Amino acid sequence: MKRSICLLCLSALGIALTFIASLIRIPIPSIRWYFHLGDTVIFVVSLLFGPIAGAVSGAIGSSLADLHAGLTVWIPFSLVIKGLEGFIVGWISQGREGKMDLIALFVGSLLMIGGYAIATMVLFGWPVLIYEVPVDVAQCAVAIILSLFIVRNIRKRFPIISKLKGCIEWKNQI
Repeated sequence: MKRSICLLCLSALGIALTFIASLIRIPIPSIRWYFHLGDTVIFVVSLLFGPIAGAVSGAIGSSLADLHAGLTVWIPFSLVIKGLEGFIVGWISQGREGKMDLIALFVGSLLMIGGYAIATMVLFGWPVLIYEVPVDVAQCAVAIILSLFIVRNIRKRFPIISKLKGCIEWKNQI
């Protein structure tokens, strides 16, 4: 019971923060595109609280942001891509800090870039990739830098966070 309540609370916090960060858009006027900070939150939640909280906050938070922004065509793709991104980052980094965090973020970023490249080709055709992929790469680069900074400082200043991660160990949830 305690584990499920802890997971529920941390996932709800992750969903809300991912939703808000995904709505803070940084426009790229020359190509009428934008990037956002939602991936930063997904990475932070995944690194701090593990794969389940990362997957739930990524999938639901990003999908709700797409719904709120009127981008309904992206909802199924965001649900799967962002959910997998959060899960993979949390799973690779689980129980290991330092270099494994960077590897996990890199793999999660590749998954997100590749997933949205495929989604873009399905929805709009391959020529649109010229706009989509560079923006996704920039978004992931910013997310990696910010999330490493945030996670390192949270772990340093609030060591109790490590105990919270233990209460939602994913192996015990499945």
